[in-house]
Amino acid sequence: MVRVRPGEIGLAERPEAPSVKAQPYRAAVLFLILAAVAFVPFILAPVNGSVSGTAGSADHPNGLVSAGPRPLSGGVVVSSDPRVVRNATNLIGDGTFDAIPGPWIYTSGTTGAVTASRDPTARARLGHTTPVLRFDSMDDVFGATPWTAAVSNQQSSSNLSQETAIRTEGNGSLKDDVIIAQSNQWAGAIRDDPLPWNWAGYDRLAIRMDKATPGTLWAWVYVQDEAGGNAWGLFSLVTGWYRYPVDLNTPLDVSKVTYVEVAFAGAAGTAGTVYIDDIVLFNSTAFAESARVAQTFTKSTPTGASPNSLRLVFDLEATSSSSVVANLEVTIGNTVEWSETPVAQGTRTVEVDLSGDTALQATGSFTLAVSLRLNRTGWEEPSMTAWIDNVTLVIPGTLARIAVTPTTASVLVGQTATFTAGGWDTDGNPVPLTVTNWSSTIGQIVAVNGTAARFEAPTQPGTGVVSATQGIIRGSANVTVEPPIAVVPPTSPWDTMLWPVFAMLVSALGAAGFVAIRRSANHAFRIEDLFLINREGLLIAHTTSRRDSHGDEDILAGMLTAIMSFAQDVFQEEIGGLRQFEIGNKTVALEPSEHVYVAAIGSGPIRNRLSTSLRDFLVDIEERYGDRLQWWSGMNEDLLGIDAMVQLFARRERYRCGDWKRHAAPGTEPKAVATPEGPGSAIHIVIVPKEPMRPL
Repeated sequence: MVRVRPGEIGLAERPEAPSVKAQPYRAAVLFLILAAVAFVPFILAPVNGSVSGTAGSADHPNGLVSAGPRPLSGGVVVSSDPRVVRNATNLIGDGTFDAIPGPWIYTSGTTGAVTASRDPTARARLGHTTPVLRFDSMDDVFGATPWTAAVSNQQSSSNLSQETAIRTEGNGSLKDDVIIAQSNQWAGAIRDDPLPWNWAGYDRLAIRMDKATPGTLWAWVYVQDEAGGNAWGLFSLVTGWYRYPVDLNTPLDVSKVTYVEVAFAGAAGTAGTVYIDDIVLFNSTAFAESARVAQTFTKSTPTGASPNSLRLVFDLEATSSSSVVANLEVTIGNTVEWSETPVAQGTRTVEVDLSGDTALQATGSFTLAVSLRLNRTGWEEPSMTAWIDNVTLVIPGTLARIAVTPTTASVLVGQTATFTAGGWDTDGNPVPLTVTNWSSTIGQIVAVNGTAARFEAPTQPGTGVVSATQGIIRGSANVTVEPPIAVVPPTSPWDTMLWPVFAMLVSALGAAGFVAIRRSANHAFRIEDLFLINREGLLIAHTTSRRDSHGDEDILAGMLTAIMSFAQDVFQEEIGGLRQFEIGNKTVALEPSEHVYVAAIGSGPIRNRLSTSLRDFLVDIEERYGDRLQWWSGMNEDLLGIDAMVQLFARRERYRCGDWKRHAAPGTEPKAVATPEGPGSAIHIVIVPKEPMRPL
């Protein structure tokens, strides 16, 4: 019986009042905090006998904070003054794409083939992905919709079998051993389902075939509709896997397809083996268009032409280009400030010096646009996506200060240390150093590389200053040259007495915290069954931790019926958020996303951690499979790796965004398939009758 708790269906869920079961968890946290407070001072306290350097003063302007001494290689102890830098004035509003709606304008291509949008992870998304319909993965060729052998006459033969080792995707392929007794005869396989297929919206069929035996063998793929209209393609097969396309042109009615045939022919006496796999449908319409995201900003401060006086920085992530030529460019006004063709795959930060743009040196309003242009090439499904994030356009001020790091250093005689210099304006924004002169009042500077210098200590102890200068601006660091042997003072007897006492205290507090956590975990919500279901009610994946899960089809069916009944009632209101109901003595927690929802069944009180984990899990599902879930045909081969994600979540009972990448096993992602250089070198058109031979 499904029993909905009062007040749980509404605009917002009310958090339950803290229960007695939650108290052990709070006690555990308290014990562990006390243990940390008692233990940390002993870790951070200086130990007698170490060589210490001169710590910098805490009395520095502009937010300077001294750091304690830390050792460098070569017997160096340093004290740095890391500066807390205020964010530079960014001329671009909402450069992180967080605001909804924001100042950005998203413009897709003229036909909508290339789109611009804000994705759920708060980035700008530009690109194209072709929807693909999986007609037959060939993983079960003798299942509910079987393939059957067909020959042109009794002398030829076609022997079909299920192959599981030689395949390009999924679990298997169709193996066809054919014998062509005479010329102009054929043998192959046919699929003829009771009801017609609706392929509206698709104009190309692609099929992978592998000719595994030597000799010449032709193949044709024949498609027919209810009225007898047909489309077909004839190919000379190449050795190994290759993908062959068939255009679904008129007179074929793609909305009423009833019949697919793959037939093979050759010279008299030809015997061969062919593997068939992965029949898909897609739209092959050519396109060459751009999508862009743009924003108009105001520049009220003039800038000069000195290097880096105006800098643009943004994060870029891009996929590989498939059957498209991609060009990504950044323009300000009518000037292309940065472009790349082809767009490199991967994640990186792009930095652009805009100081050479004369128009930008003035003040006024300007429009910054990031555009992706895709030009389709080849005949396979085109795809390419680029994401833009963290866009900043910064005007550094005039150089006002040079900071040398480390600010203080203790170097053993005869050893070396490296110092670096950085420039800053009066507002704490970084200013690039162009010409830096280094000097030292003790020892010598032995090497300079831009803003870094290598200092060599003299053979005698002493103190001095290492300086970096540009124009009239100077920054310095204090250096103490120490003798090679440090005197270690005797250990205080209090150290020997106090350490065992505090060690016992920390152990007791830690043990108490551990026991409290274990007791709290026994009362926490435990996932027993986890379901991933699409919005149409199709089960995508399921996993269970119940030991008595074998032979419980009736229990599973009852759970699914209850979940889908509840989901249909509450999610039709288009209100997001965690929902709860009960099945018997079990609690069901549901969380929806755009294409799917996840249901966790278990016992125990539900905490905020479960809701957060469910949302993070769905964010990863949508990011990884969103485009495919929108057009999902019901075949899990389209969602390779999704079962592993569900099992990972259920096993750990806690999930954070990106966990599937950190825990993914090899082989959970689709692999690229090597193909010949191009169809021109492998496929030869041969003369055939206007109407291909059909089975008698």
